[in-house]
Amino acid sequence: MKIKTSFILLILVHLFGGVQESFGQDLDSLFAVGEYSKVLENYENSPPTHFESKILRARSLHAKRFYKKALDAYREALFTEEDNPRYQFVYAKLLKDNNRFKPADSLLTQLHERYPSNPEFSYQLGLTKAELGSKSVDIFYLKALQQDPSHQAAAYALATYYFKIRSFKKAEETCETALTFNPSNQKIIGLQGQIYYQQRKLNLALEAFENLEQLTTPPKFVVEKMAIAYANTSQLQKSIVYYKRLLRIEPKNFKYHHQLAKVYSMVKDFESAESHAQISIGLKDTSLDQERFTLALAKIKQDKLKEGIHLLELVIEESPKFERAYVEMALAADRLYTDTNKKLAYYKRYETQFDNDETSAFKNIIYRRLTDLKREKHFKAND
Repeated sequence: MKIKTSFILLILVHLFGGVQESFGQDLDSLFAVGEYSKVLENYENSPPTHFESKILRARSLHAKRFYKKALDAYREALFTEEDNPRYQFVYAKLLKDNNRFKPADSLLTQLHERYPSNPEFSYQLGLTKAELGSKSVDIFYLKALQQDPSHQAAAYALATYYFKIRSFKKAEETCETALTFNPSNQKIIGLQGQIYYQQRKLNLALEAFENLEQLTTPPKFVVEKMAIAYANTSQLQKSIVYYKRLLRIEPKNFKYHHQLAKVYSMVKDFESAESHAQISIGLKDTSLDQERFTLALAKIKQDKLKEGIHLLELVIEESPKFERAYVEMALAADRLYTDTNKKLAYYKRYETQFDNDETSAFKNIIYRRLTDLKREKHFKAND
């Protein structure tokens, strides 16, 4: 009888254990296909008691973005686990992603010390220390790259760090090395363009931005930099194309209209320059001196001299130290009037304003013409 009872108990234990194992496998399968709610429903009825099931519950909460509950579940599951790098790392990243930087730093520091050759631990620790305001984050990015030279995220973080502290040569080198491993890394190509642009290496910046444009639609700030860089490298038609693209994004941006007006003036399309300068003035509700000045030049180039002079008067009224406005106004008046006295009045106005200004840039031009006009007036008086 005892033998029979023991045999039956053995069979029951075997069957029960098989059912439990099958049920656990079912929960793993449910998790694998995204049935997180069903996994969690099970644990509401039967709270997890061993590590694997506690972790599965934490992962399910994590997957459903119940981050606070997931953090608590990971902490509970890992409480007795002294060395479980896989889930300790998941927990550390979740802490970091939820702005719990101090505990994330503590856990990542432990992982980094325990596994010093792991590049991802080094990189994530650097990110966390950056959030905590550490000034030595570069050492962790460098470690990650020493352990894995192809680590793209660490390269981007290190190049960004160098860029921010204006260590441009190191930033360039970091980007160049990273791109040998992945020439299509959009973030690094975009950063490389910004690094060159900041140093006024505009042709190199444009090369990087053009490479980026072949891979994706660049963000607005890159399109803006390209428009400016094309204008400053005498690629004026391309600059116009990119300013027009910016205006499709922000049609009421007075700055883009103003810049486009200036580029149109450079290609001697003064009618378009006038149009965009006028729009810029209509859109801007603060100081208009630069916009009016651009419009005035467009008017003058089309021989609309009186309109140009009137606009320059408004510029000077708003910005009395705007030297170039006085210069252009005197030159326009010189063309408009035949009366020497009227011409002289504008040149003398410049002289009154800037005679004692040692930083003025146009004295030689203006004073040479002023002398000629005075001589002309003297000879006329003696006729």
